[in-house]
Parts: sequence; C-alpha cells; structure tokens
Amino acid sequence: MIELIELTKAYGRVRAVDGVTFTAVPGRVTGFLGLNGSGKTTTLRMLLGLSRPTSGQALINKVRFQELDNPARQVGAVLEQGISHPGQSGRAHLTTQALLIGVDRARVDVLLEQVGLAAAAEQRCGDYSLGMRQRLAVATALLGEPQVLILDEPANGLDPEGIAWLRELLRDHARAGGTVLISSHLLAELAQLIDDVVIISEGTVRYAAPLSELYGSASARLRIRGRDPQRLWRAFEEAGATVDTDGYALEVIGLAPEDAGDIAFEAGVPLYELASDAPNLEQIFLNLVAGDAPVPAPVAAPAPDPGSPPAADLFPAPADLIPIPSEPPISAESLISSETLASSETRASSETRASSETRTPSEAAPIEADAAPEAAVTTATTQEGDR
Repeated sequence: MIELIELTKAYGRVRAVDGVTFTAVPGRVTGFLGLNGSGKTTTLRMLLGLSRPTSGQALINKVRFQELDNPARQVGAVLEQGISHPGQSGRAHLTTQALLIGVDRARVDVLLEQVGLAAAAEQRCGDYSLGMRQRLAVATALLGEPQVLILDEPANGLDPEGIAWLRELLRDHARAGGTVLISSHLLAELAQLIDDVVIISEGTVRYAAPLSELYGSASARLRIRGRDPQRLWRAFEEAGATVDTDGYALEVIGLAPEDAGDIAFEAGVPLYELASDAPNLEQIFLNLVAGDAPVPAPVAAPAPDPGSPPAADLFPAPADLIPIPSEPPISAESLISSETLASSETRASSETRASSETRTPSEAAPIEADAAPEAAVTTATTQEGDR
C-alpha cells in the first residue's frame, strides 16, 4: 500500500510539489498523470527515498522507504532507463542485481523469458534498443518479486506489442494482490489499464478517485445532424437539453441517444447522424490541468438562455429563401480585362504562325497572299521564270 500525506518539496521559493495527498491500494492499478514539470517525477523520487521532502510523509506499507527491510524484495521501481552498464549483457546485469538483493540466480532466466529478452540475453545492453532497455528495467523491478510496483513512464520506447505485454503484466500483478502506481503520458493506453487515477498539475493534486467516477463526472455529448437543424434545436431545448453547434452539426448535452431519436421523430425531422461522443481520459485530463478543477458532479441541463443567439443565426436559411438582388446583371464585356484581350491576340498570332510552318508551299500560298499581297506577286513571278 502506498500513502502520500501532505507531501511537499520546495526549492527555495518554488514549490515543485505542494501538499500532495493520495493512496494507491493493493489489487488495483493507480495511474499518476501530469504534464512535464507538474511534479510527477519529484513525487515518485520522494516516495522512493531519492529526494528528501520539505514536509509531509511518503509511506510504503506504513513506513518510509528507508525503513523497509530489504526494500528490493518489497518494492520494484522503474524511474530511469540507464540502470544497466552498457558493457554488460542483459543476463549479466540481472545476475548482478540478483546477487545484490539475495535472489536465486534461477529467477534471471525466468524473467528474461517473461519480458521477452531470452533471445537477446547475451547481447550488450549498450546495443539494446530503447524498448529492450525498458523491458530490462521492468525485469529488474520484478527481480525480488515485490508486492509494490512504482513505474515512471514504463511504456516509453515500447511498440504496440510491447505495450500490450506491459498492460497484461501489470494487470496480472494487481490481480495477484499487488499494488501498482504508474505514471505515463500515453493516456489512451493508460485508460485501458488503470482502476484509479490521480491527476497532478503545478505540484498540486487536481483529482484523485476511481477512473469510473472521473468518467461519470463528465457529461456525454451527442452529435446530431438532421434535415431541419433549427426545428431540432428548439425541440431539444424544450426537452431540457443544452444545445450548441460546431457549424456543421448540433452538439447536445443532457439527452440519451434514444431520447434524442424519439424527439426528432416526434418533431418530424429526419436524422442524418446521431452519434454519442463519450468523454475520453485525454480530454478530461487536459480540462483539469487547464484549471477546470474540481470536476463538477452531473447536474440537470440548465434551461435555455434567453440571451443566447437563436438557431437561425447559426444555421443560414436555404438558398431558395435568400432574396435575389434587384440590381441588373453586369455585362460580360465589362468583366473582360485588357490583359485577357491581349493574351487572346497573342495566342491567336502564335497559332497562325505554327499553322503556317506546318503547311506545304502550295497550301501556304493563299494564306500568304491574304496577309501580304506583295509577297504573293513576287512568288508568282519567280515561279513563272522558273518554268
């Protein structure tokens, strides 16, 4: 079990972590979310005894990390990737760690197989890819068969197959009664793994609760398109929903999809689209770190605001209802510029020259006679003299 109680870390006048309080319990995976610089890693370092807190407590199984008996057998941690010597092989690294914490060497082969590094066990760690180094770090954390796992961005460098492997590994650890605290910026992946969520921003916890409650606190939104958006707008507002638009479709909050469909049917408006835009962890997270905390509890949709713009201002009338201007149409001649005329004359001249060059002498004579009579006479005289 992990407990943080009013944990604070100050660097001079700057509080990197300010009164952080939350709990991670056995049998559940707790996600620790925060932007870069939010105090996430500093909090984990204090939890693991790598940084001394200014005030407050960070406890693992009711005691500080420094007070644990053989901590590597109780806590496994991944905070940094460069934990192995680049000249050592993966097997040598795990064997060294096993000797240091008093673990049977036989567990090394078991872990190499578990994390997918059996084929690269004799390869130098310096030649490992980022994903392979992450797998080795996870294997090191699991070496002492700890009950508590603390992982900072463990999915960095992992491919989709590696992420799926890590997710299943951590879920199995929690199902076996272990405690997992994991921080990550891969929110979509984290949403498939965690049971509880802690969101930190600017060193302060903005939210700490089960993930299901976080989702439940955000209102689901419907995206609706129909033949008559103005009539739909009025009908949804009369039903007590909050209606907005992105200029293309209606965005409705406060109605279930079934209710929205029934209302549209009763209003006699065919629907082209009816989709439920469920809240996602990423959007909720961004709203919270932007300062929209705490998350409000679900409430009934407010009554329509009489001061809000009418639907007609947001959805223009059909084209056949727009009045036609009374001014006479502009003549086509006035729209032709001098450049257009000049360009046409130049193009015509070029075409004439090209046509002349491709004709036989007998075919070219009539054209040349029309264009230059004197040249035609000279040509005829020359031909007569030749005969």
